[in-house]
Amino acid sequence: MKLHRKSIVAFGLLFIISALLAGCTPSGACSFTGNTPLTAYRLPDATSDVFGTVPAGETREILARTADGWIGFDPGVAQAGNIGLAHHRWVLLNATVAPSCLSSVDLVTLADVQTDLAASGE
Repeated sequence: MKLHRKSIVAFGLLFIISALLAGCTPSGACSFTGNTPLTAYRLPDATSDVFGTVPAGETREILARTADGWIGFDPGVAQAGNIGLAHHRWVLLNATVAPSCLSSVDLVTLADVQTDLAASGE
């Protein structure tokens, strides 16, 4: 019985350690940390308005992603009327971003984001 309990505990610890090393929490949250300052855009499109900059070393939870490499996050500021994808701000996934767990993040399109923006009255 003691061996069985030790095996269960060892398996649980192995799972937690693996998740942490992969950059995930057991709840499945995904995040990115920029190694350099990252330009955040209003839409997942380099021609859209620049929202601001994510400072180097700052970690944000990834809430959505696009097939062409954009990751959406909550900028942490109030935006009157913007909900859902319209509230997200976007950085282009590149060598300066250390992502994790992207397969667990919702895959969306620019059209999806634009639909949410239209619904929010913009």
